[in-house]
Amino acid sequence: MKLPVFVLMLALVANIYAKHVVTVKRLFSHPIINYFDIKNSDFLYNYNTATLRTPQGKVYLAVRVQDLVKGAKDIYNVGPSLIALTAKNSTGEFSHLTAQDVIIDPKDSEMHNAGCEDPRIVTVGDTHYMYYTAVTAPKGAWVAKLALATCNVNDDVTKKSNWKLHGPILPDVGWSKSGALLDFNQTTKYLFWGDNSISIATTSDMINYKKTGVKLIETRKDKFDSELCESGPEPLKLSDGNYLFLYNSGRKVDTPNPKPGWHIEYNLGYLILDGKDPTKILQRSDEPILSPELDWERCDNTSGKWKDIGLTPLVIFVEGWVQSGNNRFIVVYQGCDSFTGIVELGVTIQQ
Repeated sequence: MKLPVFVLMLALVANIYAKHVVTVKRLFSHPIINYFDIKNSDFLYNYNTATLRTPQGKVYLAVRVQDLVKGAKDIYNVGPSLIALTAKNSTGEFSHLTAQDVIIDPKDSEMHNAGCEDPRIVTVGDTHYMYYTAVTAPKGAWVAKLALATCNVNDDVTKKSNWKLHGPILPDVGWSKSGALLDFNQTTKYLFWGDNSISIATTSDMINYKKTGVKLIETRKDKFDSELCESGPEPLKLSDGNYLFLYNSGRKVDTPNPKPGWHIEYNLGYLILDGKDPTKILQRSDEPILSPELDWERCDNTSGKWKDIGLTPLVIFVEGWVQSGNNRFIVVYQGCDSFTGIVELGVTIQQ
């Protein structure tokens, strides 16, 4: 049945003036993965955590894990990062992380011999796609390249041998990180990437990527994202057909903390992307929806024992989430580049 013109106009106006209210609630006051407290990892630092859901519904966490170098003189003297998988065990807790859980290892390829960092994972068709940062240090200068690893959904994701390394996906970019993929339709997938501003690339085959030269967002001088904007996990669809996209941000602060020369606070923001054209922004948060508040998220001079543990003070950072209900999500985040936590996020759509 063909709808009257005025009905279509009302629907269009309602969409234009829809307001998305995003709220976040911490589910625990303590980290869910932490060497120093609950001791469920052999690695000192467990952070920048992505989510992976199998076709059977099992959810894994892909965790960036890291230790100090041998003979380290302070907590900032860390070795290369690795990526390891953990999942909930029969008691409802996340299984203890060990070296046997590592699936992406610096030792396995020269293209990331100085570290494997910051995973973000999407599943499209019969394949899990992991976008991660491959770090090298030629002649002592750090180079970060956004790289891709894949695993068939029918294979055991916990086996390193089942992950195929494809190398950097934007090889001509000197420094690239933080890729969040939106599987928009059969012919077009958008990759939102970057750790200063967020740029847009496209792919049709999930292996080859083309830069568009377009930036989705840049920093704003008078807001919480004045220093940097960096992709969070993949955008997910809301009940109104639009997409919620979380992004990480930084701003300068003068909070006293133990890390020499450190004056940046990381917070979480969001975008509402147009469901018909995800390169268009319908709404952008004016204030952060999650900021460092707990001691293990701040690790500043007022944080007690956490002051002497956290690698990077004043950090909230998100790379993984799963949908748990209508406009509701479970979000995994990290604090202080050291620990993994969890929150629940909800979206109310007001007309």
